[in-house]
Amino acid sequence: MEDKIINLIVIDDSFDSEEKISSSLRAAGYTARSSRVEDDEDLLDALSKQVPDLIIYFEGMELISLKQTIECLNKDKKTTNCRVISVNKTEQPNVVNAMRAGAADATSYADIEHLILIIIREHHSQHSAKQISKLTKSFKESERRCTSLLDSSRDAIAYIHEGMHVYSNQSYLEMFDIEESDELEGMPILDMVSADGRDDFKTFLRDYTKNNDQVKKLDTQLHKPDGEEFKGEMEFSPAQIDGEGCIQIIIRKEDVNSEELERQLKVLSQKDQLTGLFNRQYCIEKLESTIEDAEQGKYTAALLEIHIDNFEGIKDSVGVVKSDQYIVEAAKALQSVAGDNDIIARYTHDSFVVIAIDYTKDNIESYASDFQSAISALETTIDASHINTTCCIGIALIDSNSPEFNDILARSEKAAASAEKNGANQVVTYTPEKGELTRHEVDSKFKEQLTNALKNDDFLLHYQPIVSLHGDTDERYEVFVRLESSDSSEVIMPQDFLPAAERIGMSIAIDRWVLYRTIQEYGKRAAEGKKTRFFIKLSASSLKDETLIDWLSYQIKEKNIPENTLNFEVKETVAVTNLKNTKVLSHKLKSIKCGFVLDDFGTGTNPFQLLDHIHVDYVRIENSFMENLAENPHNQETIKDLASKAAELGKLTIAQRVPDATSLSILWGMGVNFIQGYFLQEPLPKMEYDFTEMSG
Repeated sequence: MEDKIINLIVIDDSFDSEEKISSSLRAAGYTARSSRVEDDEDLLDALSKQVPDLIIYFEGMELISLKQTIECLNKDKKTTNCRVISVNKTEQPNVVNAMRAGAADATSYADIEHLILIIIREHHSQHSAKQISKLTKSFKESERRCTSLLDSSRDAIAYIHEGMHVYSNQSYLEMFDIEESDELEGMPILDMVSADGRDDFKTFLRDYTKNNDQVKKLDTQLHKPDGEEFKGEMEFSPAQIDGEGCIQIIIRKEDVNSEELERQLKVLSQKDQLTGLFNRQYCIEKLESTIEDAEQGKYTAALLEIHIDNFEGIKDSVGVVKSDQYIVEAAKALQSVAGDNDIIARYTHDSFVVIAIDYTKDNIESYASDFQSAISALETTIDASHINTTCCIGIALIDSNSPEFNDILARSEKAAASAEKNGANQVVTYTPEKGELTRHEVDSKFKEQLTNALKNDDFLLHYQPIVSLHGDTDERYEVFVRLESSDSSEVIMPQDFLPAAERIGMSIAIDRWVLYRTIQEYGKRAAEGKKTRFFIKLSASSLKDETLIDWLSYQIKEKNIPENTLNFEVKETVAVTNLKNTKVLSHKLKSIKCGFVLDDFGTGTNPFQLLDHIHVDYVRIENSFMENLAENPHNQETIKDLASKAAELGKLTIAQRVPDATSLSILWGMGVNFIQGYFLQEPLPKMEYDFTEMSG
């Protein structure tokens, strides 16, 4: 382990002391990487090659004194924090004089055990100092991002300390028709409340200040400096600003038009938090509609997948967090090229996609070269590092004969991979292979197959465990549907047939089959004395199925199914697109004691606004945040924020596609409630996972 390796420079004219110190450290469980020097020239040369953790200076050296040793260290900022331990070979040293000269401590060589303890202590202390410095930088970066988010938030947010304003964002100022934040600083929050409500407000604020460890809301009458009054909901939560405890207040007007709010929610759910471009989910949604339009002959189009060249080198140069600054600048450069009718989105951490309308194979590569030129011309300086790179682009054409969106995405990915293989700044257009099916052919193929599968029970259920990180040993499984192929030699995955099922109007029937079989499985396990909770996906069509709740209510009563046994999952993007239906369904499910899960949650600019409208028990965090989690502070920060806010609202969080044990421990530290993924177990036909393994 890194904290068991100690880099030493020993200043002595004898080899024996270096060897004895190294062997004594090995016996204590440490690895010593040491070098020996005898004068200031040797020391400066050794320091230029590697900065040591500690220097062991033996008193009495003729060619270099303790004072000169300290002066050598002070010549370079990189070595000023290196610690020196002074050692006397013949007698007890003068510790005071040694420390006044700049040593961290002093001891006698005759007491080697004491020397080893000093080395280990100073090494631990230095390691802790490095960790504190790293955490301080991370904390300051988080504060910077938090301030930036507050300043750009559409919510009216203010911070108060002892009843006085200490911070307010632009939305807060606009709500009260105040031009400058300086006008608010030091102004009592009580001045924003109408005269009739001030006594109640003072009582509420006094009680909250005494016990402000949770989020509380207050409906009251507010007023502007000109006397105009309006109703508002004030949400109070504990916060800190510049290290001082204070209270955060979010104010929402009660007269906001619900249709306008739905429109805003939809826009927010479509945007990438970092770049302001559209996000991956919205891109896929638009890709589906683009393919439909192309199939009907409205236009031809193309999907361009843009990969930044040498992005790993950029991260190594400026760090993971600072590399986000380049992604923001790259997004702006690409956006300046995109046409008004085109869709540009951030697809992965370092890649973008463009849905280009009215392009063909004859002119699409010329358009792609415009994006390449924009990236090539982008010159960015981050922390004195000059960054200029290129990009590779993979292209998939879309016309009346194109397959469905999963295949188009696969084509663009293959083309992008081929472009990167050819070198930097390359463009490759995917050429369909002989025998690849069109979208219409896919739908025709599956219509008969799905109809027969429903008649003959050719669907299969697979189950993946959802495991608690905090000792809850209840069985939870997500239910997945598979389709047996005609020769039964393999199964067809849902991403291959469910999009076609949605298009040809068969998704409701498949959802109902899955639910019916799940209820049967519940009965079997209940008979065995097993308490199992199931998580079942619902399609967009099932949100509008008016018969679902009545049928489900009958089944629950008939089979005596306990509350929270059945939990229904809807993707965040689907919920936003069908907000009214989702709201009605979520509340009806609550009334019959079923759970509701908002799936692929957290990609929108303000996803928690959605929770004000629909009843949610669980949020499953969007899987893209799991990419390189251990090495991606941005994703870690996002997940931690989502988990924290969800906990405040009483919602449970699920992290999906957890790849390894390192990610598991990170998620545990962030307060995530449940995890699932192939690291634990892939979806299997039988439910045999041991949920007690994680209980300790």
